[in-house]
Amino acid sequence: MRDETTAYLLDAGNTHVKLGTVNNGVISSVKRFDLNSFPWKELNGNIPIVISSVLADEWEKPLEDFFRNRNYINARMNLPFTMDYLTPETLGIDRLCNMAAVANRNPTKAKLVVDLGTCIKCDFMSSSQTYEGGSISPGLEMRAKSLQTFTAKLPLIPVHSTAKLIGKNTKESIESGVFNGWKAEITQMIQHYQTKFPDLDVYLTGGDVRYFDFEQKSNIFVLEHLTLEGILEIYRLNEDSL
Repeated sequence: MRDETTAYLLDAGNTHVKLGTVNNGVISSVKRFDLNSFPWKELNGNIPIVISSVLADEWEKPLEDFFRNRNYINARMNLPFTMDYLTPETLGIDRLCNMAAVANRNPTKAKLVVDLGTCIKCDFMSSSQTYEGGSISPGLEMRAKSLQTFTAKLPLIPVHSTAKLIGKNTKESIESGVFNGWKAEITQMIQHYQTKFPDLDVYLTGGDVRYFDFEQKSNIFVLEHLTLEGILEIYRLNEDSL
């Protein structure tokens, strides 16, 4: 990327968007917004924007109207890793960007990215920098909502990161099942990968990563803006052709 280039990086998820500003080739600031509070009036529509989006097409319409130079990340772009995923065209762009962000970190080691957002997404890259695939399961809020949606009497209980193991009433039981079940799944998934790949590096990211504390910290890294870092890496590799 040329040093004088300035760009916006947009990580548009299911519930929030992150906006990164690039100055002189590095991410200089990051802000997080609800979908309905995006700060259009604060932005410059003449600056290029690079987009990773899992949103419905109707939210992208304002982007089309506001920004003159729009670049949507896709699996056909030059990537810093090879792909061994059977349907790359269906791979979530956020997962693609997360892989791009870690590809050149300790490049000879296998890597697992665990993205804790609306969904729990695990993505694995081999020591030869080949993306192999991963898993998707419900995140914290989705688990809580499913209990209310698919039962007749259970209420919607907010996520509680200090949930007791043994609930003494319905509220506490839901808190325990949702939070402790979520944490147990993540812990077990990471341990399964570590057993199979002992020299594995693990990267945690996503909005709910603040709730997760993995007792064994060796080779486990928390990177808050991993998807934005991946957007920037892919932009660097493709800027001349955009």
